[in-house]
Amino acid sequence: MLRYPFLFLFFTSPLFSQNFVINGSFERQTPKQAGVLQTVPRPCQFSGNADVVNTSLLGWRTFESQTPDLLIRDTVTGCQFLPAPHSGNRMIGLIMYHPFQDGQFAFDYHELVQGTLGKPLEKGKTYRISFWTYTNDSLGVLHLLRVFGRQPSFTGKDKLTTPAGFRPVFCGNFGFYFSANKINTREEFMQSQVDFPVRPQINLEEIVETGGEWRQITFTFKADQPYKYFLFGNFFSDAITKINMSDDERMQFDERNQKLQSFWQKTKRIAYYCFDDFMIEEDGGATMEESLLKEKKYTFASSLLFDSGEFELREESRPALQQLADVLRKNTGVKVEIGGHTDNVGDDASNRALSEKRALSVYNALISNGVATAQITWKGYGESKPVVSNATESGRQKNRRVECRVVE
Repeated sequence: MLRYPFLFLFFTSPLFSQNFVINGSFERQTPKQAGVLQTVPRPCQFSGNADVVNTSLLGWRTFESQTPDLLIRDTVTGCQFLPAPHSGNRMIGLIMYHPFQDGQFAFDYHELVQGTLGKPLEKGKTYRISFWTYTNDSLGVLHLLRVFGRQPSFTGKDKLTTPAGFRPVFCGNFGFYFSANKINTREEFMQSQVDFPVRPQINLEEIVETGGEWRQITFTFKADQPYKYFLFGNFFSDAITKINMSDDERMQFDERNQKLQSFWQKTKRIAYYCFDDFMIEEDGGATMEESLLKEKKYTFASSLLFDSGEFELREESRPALQQLADVLRKNTGVKVEIGGHTDNVGDDASNRALSEKRALSVYNALISNGVATAQITWKGYGESKPVVSNATESGRQKNRRVECRVVE
């Protein structure tokens, strides 16, 4: 698997400049031009039409063979089956996982969109990249029912585990591919990926589950070229894309669906996500060392170090912890406490135990990277020290954290 040297899974509280992404919240429509026919979607529907993106969504484009959805909330009645956008009244919906064994093509079917930057990124500069995403157990099925217009039927031995013929899943491989040029909208991109794969500079391999709420995903990226565009979606084969299904069950579905001749007998697995508020900003924040020496603390988001509910460090967290170890070894007179913190979901005892185990995992990682035991301690605080209210998901995300705090 390709590694991405400019992906750092940590953050501080930086001072950000303007958003480079044109129409990152999808609220603006392309101005009408003489002789150009615009396809405009109606509220509360899966648009499923590349023309909607390519002719009416300012700053965005997609491949003509794909069907991303520009989802519009009715400002009066809302939409019963759609979540409210993270902001405004519009969001984009993408299929991120739909293997070829389950569908009508010889390749996996994913949907990707290309965004436009207001000005090129500067080579050598570091940028903060973020977006909000949402999914639940019903969105993917609702999308496919709209596409196919009916449910597959199963009889006898053909019936597996999902009588309706659909299996919603959650997946990983959320990627950004930066480029200097616009995409060729007529390209069959997923077919091209089989023979001439494009690999994103940034990629989140881990499964993204949002619990039926909006979740923010954040990266830091150092530009190595003056990029003007970015393509977003799942660039990898579904065979190597992580999903919330065991290997045995996954293989069973693959083998069964490949043997079936009838499209309607196949159980269709799908991961469908809504996206909103794409942002690319100059990262003007303090470095890790500056934060520790001047602000006396440095904060990691727990979701960037650990999987949900777990305390074993994710492999992707190692570069950030290595950098913290380097800072502490350089400043041997600085003594710090590693503090684990949670939100208020669940009981206090369980939250405290989880926070202690996470703090200890970070402590052990720093020791293994050469930090002296006399320089660091660790403690779990559970839900007792929130930095903001736990009333919203965004607030709970901020409270789920690991802090490195200077104590001497």
